[in-house]
Amino acid sequence: MSARSVEAGGIFRASPAARHRRRLAGVVPALLAMLAMLAMGGCSSGPSAPGGPTTAQSPSSSTSPSEDTPDKVYTDQELMAIINAVAQNRQVQGGAMDSQRLRSAVAAGADPLPTLETTPGDCVVFAPTSPFAVWADKSVHMAQGGIPIAAQSGPTTTITLTIRSAEKDAIAEADFNYTDDLADRCGQFDLAYTEYGRTSTHAVQLLDAPPAGERRFAWMQNTKPRQPEDFGSAGLQVLAGTLSVSLTLSVAELNSEADARPALDSMAGLAQELIDQAAQYPLSVAAAPPNSRTPDDPVALLRGITERNGNTVDMPSATVIGTERPGVDPGTPSQAPQAPCTYGDGSSFPPGSTVGQGQIQGSNKMDSITLTVASMPTTATPPYPFDAVAVTLRDCTTIPEGTGGSTRPWSDLKHPSVDIAADSSYAVAYQVFAEAGL
Repeated sequence: MSARSVEAGGIFRASPAARHRRRLAGVVPALLAMLAMLAMGGCSSGPSAPGGPTTAQSPSSSTSPSEDTPDKVYTDQELMAIINAVAQNRQVQGGAMDSQRLRSAVAAGADPLPTLETTPGDCVVFAPTSPFAVWADKSVHMAQGGIPIAAQSGPTTTITLTIRSAEKDAIAEADFNYTDDLADRCGQFDLAYTEYGRTSTHAVQLLDAPPAGERRFAWMQNTKPRQPEDFGSAGLQVLAGTLSVSLTLSVAELNSEADARPALDSMAGLAQELIDQAAQYPLSVAAAPPNSRTPDDPVALLRGITERNGNTVDMPSATVIGTERPGVDPGTPSQAPQAPCTYGDGSSFPPGSTVGQGQIQGSNKMDSITLTVASMPTTATPPYPFDAVAVTLRDCTTIPEGTGGSTRPWSDLKHPSVDIAADSSYAVAYQVFAEAGL
């Protein structure tokens, strides 16, 4: 069964609190793999950082805070808004990923978190933190994303970044807990990253950090042993008041500090923009309507589902509709209602709905089942959108699908009978480019 087909049909409303929303299949697994690779792995310079010292400083150095230093603790949603606003200011396609979706992917704890060790062991404070550990730590607010610094995005042109926020002393303790002596002793160290029993080893060297924020340290990292086709990565960690910003960028030929310098300068400019956005242009994020269920709830439900062949849901995740892109000006929304018998990208549920999604892999890589579970906000009242969609699809014979501004036809719809004890349901079968769906 195709993921697209399952999303279109075979959905039912078990109660007024359970709802369906179409989302891109496989997004979270892909992001997990990308972030894990970049965090453990020719840049042009970004805008210069305003203010700060005029010379690069050692990892343990600090400067006096400017009057524009962030002094409040930002929520996950506010940190996402900061990243999205900077991307929009730069007029690039990058931005923040949904923090709720990332956190919920590790909330149920079914899969062991990757481990990270350094040699010497106390150098771990300078090691890039595993993204999985960042998502799992709910004591510190966070947002992650990527911002390209060139016309085409890619590993060597997209800065991967994490912003964390907590009380000033707490965030300094979490991300900058080292002495000058330790920084000297950890000028070079090895890092081992283990995930699902596989360990990759990296050689890390601390570098002079370009000016940004109040405190900062920088590093370059290569695989060990290094293969000719392997990319290196440059990284920068910056502290400013209640914000800690971690940035990394892949570098194709990373043999010396000079090779890392353009990447570091570009990351320092971006870090300062993020800090300035937080301090000078704070963004308000509207709270979603109340919901009795958090994103962790549908994830726990999905993790308990087993397909008849014994396959389980792979890496389920969840979010709250209406909070995925804070800080972005959506422009003027279209007021045209979706035509009957049209399947598009629009949500069937109002803001405040808590929506979880996961996939079960089929017998081959082309087969998968996509499952979506949702809870409507407590403010939702009839008529419920899902019921209207179900009524419409029961009578449709053909559907033009609209995605990304284009349309493509489905084959004539068949309507299999379903025997589900639900308030509302529908099922359709169709083909798209000879790919069977149900």
